[in-house]
Amino acid sequence: MHGQRQKWFAAMRVQRGFSMLEILVTLFLITLWLLSSAGVQSASLQFTKAAQFRTQAVYLATDLAERMQANKTAAVAGSYVVSGSVDAAAMDCTTATCTSDELAQFDLAEWSGRVTAVLPNASVTVSTTGAANPVTYTILITWSDRRSDRAYSGSGTSEAFSYTATKMVYNDAI
Repeated sequence: MHGQRQKWFAAMRVQRGFSMLEILVTLFLITLWLLSSAGVQSASLQFTKAAQFRTQAVYLATDLAERMQANKTAAVAGSYVVSGSVDAAAMDCTTATCTSDELAQFDLAEWSGRVTAVLPNASVTVSTTGAANPVTYTILITWSDRRSDRAYSGSGTSEAFSYTATKMVYNDAI
């Protein structure tokens, strides 16, 4: 009986040490899982922000295209052409009656302000191919996103992104 008891105590000592080792390995694996999970969450947030910027660019380009369609007279005349910054509109067309050219300048000033407010380091270019029927406008919105290089190099530099849309405005008078 005494020999069995010694064997049992010897087995218990071995078992206790092995359990501690199992716990340490489990804690190490859980720690690795939590760290990798945090990395995936961080990357997900960065990609979500980039997708939000792209969505905003699409929405803003569509907004300007709809403004052109609503003001066909100025759009056919080429009044929506802009490169770089847009000056403030001389008239507030929400409270006063404006000509089609004044409305185009008001639209561009208001739209450009919204683009720069929503997208980081944004710039806009709206160009046309000429006075053909239909008049084709090219809307280019560019912005920078600082997320791209940070994930790989840690430098936090930015990368330029752009969205291009085209809008054809038909001259109904011809």
